[in-house]
Amino acid sequence: MNDQATVFVVDDDLGMRESISYVLSKAEINSKEYASGKELLADLDEHSPGCMVVDFQMPDESGLKLMEQVRSRFGQVPFVLVTGHGTVPLTVEAMKLGAVTVLEKPFLPDEFLNSVREMMVIESQRRHAMQQKQAILDRMNSLTAREQEIAELVVAGSLTKQIAKQLGISTKTVEVHRSHITKKLGVESVAQLVNLVLGARMQTNGQM
Repeated sequence: MNDQATVFVVDDDLGMRESISYVLSKAEINSKEYASGKELLADLDEHSPGCMVVDFQMPDESGLKLMEQVRSRFGQVPFVLVTGHGTVPLTVEAMKLGAVTVLEKPFLPDEFLNSVREMMVIESQRRHAMQQKQAILDRMNSLTAREQEIAELVVAGSLTKQIAKQLGISTKTVEVHRSHITKKLGVESVAQLVNLVLGARMQTNGQM
């Protein structure tokens, strides 16, 4: 299972960290352990794929405060929150931040592993979606400024003659640019071009 995401375990209780790590290692799930949120945040970067098991009650800050910081830096990373005293309001708040579940201590190993596997599936899907989004942006960024301009006009519904007139170039030049655009973007129709350009626009908040 080495191709799966790492599970980051954050708990100030050494015994709990070791117990969780043991259960994960027996299930052949990679994990890294941290005694505090500060240790975790200092070790993470944007390329750190993973999901998290976080204790709610820690000396420096709560597990939910930590996940708020993680979310602000890396997006909605799935996590399992463990606590000694679970409540409905706590569960609701945790779910809003991306928790798969809230487990009350002590919990059974099988129950814990089921939750971990669920969040690993979610994390895999999240990473795949991020890679697809980045691939769209990379393809759009491969276009020259003129090609991007023409692509936008095509998406807006302009015909070749209209584009040529608006840009002050020949229809032949527009056709050459359109050919380059379709090859670079790997599209075969205007509909596919529209979907790709709109997708890129969504990822850049309306900016090409």
